[in-house]
Amino acid sequence: MRYGNIPSPHALIAFEAAARCGSFTRAAQELGIGQPAISHQVTLLEEQLNQPLFRRLHRGVALTGAGQELFDSVTTALGHIDQTVENIRTRRSSRISVGTDFAFASFILMPHLADFTTRFPDIEVNVVTNQTGRFGMDENIDIELSFGHCGPGGILLLAEQVAPVCSPNFLARHGFAQTPDALCKMPLLHLDSEIENRWFNWESWLRAAGYTPTAPLSGHRFNTYLLVLSAAVSGQGVALGWTALLQHHFQNGQLVRASPATLSSDRGYVLTSRAAPHRQSQVTAFANWARDIIARDNIPGGTETTSSLNAAFGQPHAPENQP
Repeated sequence: MRYGNIPSPHALIAFEAAARCGSFTRAAQELGIGQPAISHQVTLLEEQLNQPLFRRLHRGVALTGAGQELFDSVTTALGHIDQTVENIRTRRSSRISVGTDFAFASFILMPHLADFTTRFPDIEVNVVTNQTGRFGMDENIDIELSFGHCGPGGILLLAEQVAPVCSPNFLARHGFAQTPDALCKMPLLHLDSEIENRWFNWESWLRAAGYTPTAPLSGHRFNTYLLVLSAAVSGQGVALGWTALLQHHFQNGQLVRASPATLSSDRGYVLTSRAAPHRQSQVTAFANWARDIIARDNIPGGTETTSSLNAAFGQPHAPENQP
């Protein structure tokens, strides 16, 4: 649609300021331009309309009948535009971007995000993922949910608690590994990480359990945890299972424990706010909600932060399918 009768926006803004201020000089001061520029824009507008919009007085100006009619229309239009811009700005400030890794997004955020929308319908969540869950200096990320140690200002949401897991069919074929040696003889599923020692791998998990393998560990290797879990669910081997992430897998019987030991550490998923001050209320709402769902669903949370070993290896123990 074309608007062929609408004057120049510069002329309309100059006209509105002059009419509201009752003076070309005060309008120029408000807009930060010279008084001749205001006079020029008003003159162009009067020429386009072919009639005067102001009566020039000794001190200032006053609107003519046509000028008052145009002023009413311009102020209504500008007010509507101003309100629309404010609505858009407010809506944008109610959108938060949450950056995390694929596993946390898939197993924690996605199953619960509808609950957040129900509780906070005015806050839109934009979930952004990458392999590491870290986003450097990306200014578009308001909340980072990354795995590591909890630093100043961070909130430890999920402590690292890791146990060997496998599919029920794999367990039926290979049996329950009562000892580390028996576990190492099974095909193990490995996660290759770009960042060494960021989380447990099979070598560090076994060392923490007090066991040093006498031979290289066998098994397939994958570059994402989602692939590791897919291989475990399909019965290809034993994976290290971060129990906080695998509640659904245990509950629906896709995965069971492959051995009795669970290790924890002072690492875990840490929530860090990177938002601008005007979005802190949305960040606080999201952080409180995240802690609520972890507590509500009995997901192992951020309360246990000391390294500890469930000293179960070597003791009689029956398989279990709960974390």
